[in-house]
Amino acid sequence: MTVKRPAPIPVILLAAVFSVIYLANPTGGFIEFIPDNMPIIGNLDEAGATMLLMWAVNEFRKRNTTNSPDPRDVTPPRA
Repeated sequence: MTVKRPAPIPVILLAAVFSVIYLANPTGGFIEFIPDNMPIIGNLDEAGATMLLMWAVNEFRKRNTTNSPDPRDVTPPRA
């Protein structure tokens, strides 16, 4: 049985910041991996940056909810 360790916080932060900067200037600012004028594959780098940002947000949400109780749990605590 393998145990999945969460990603370190600096890695998540770096991924989120990079993807936000990359998506803020999608038409080729100081970083452009695949030129947008290439047919079919031109927007794959933006799609990858979007997926990276979604992953980072999901990791932050998982990390934030592991220590808090389930918000839907309305069972009163046992005395």
